[in-house]
Amino acid sequence: MSRTTHWFRGEEVPHYVKSKHDMVSWALIRHREGEPISNGEFIYDLNFSRFGSSIHNLRRDGWDIVTLPSKKKGLCFYYLRSLPSEEEKQTQLRLVSNES
Repeated sequence: MSRTTHWFRGEEVPHYVKSKHDMVSWALIRHREGEPISNGEFIYDLNFSRFGSSIHNLRRDGWDIVTLPSKKKGLCFYYLRSLPSEEEKQTQLRLVSNES
């Protein structure tokens, strides 16, 4: 599957983004500190009407993606809270001996 657009929010999409799924991943990572991405942007700007499958697969892979509803019917926003690599690693407790 090839890319259908080369621009998003006035910024050129990098050449390494090869598929629509990659484009969703890139957009969530690139714009995670800014405004959340609306479903309309995924559909009309990225030309990906079935972006929900990519969101579902990313969540399955451990991405923490938040969906924010809107007061406007049919509109919602998405933003990336964390990546699997950013998860806090639980450390195992160790018993410490006071003996010298």
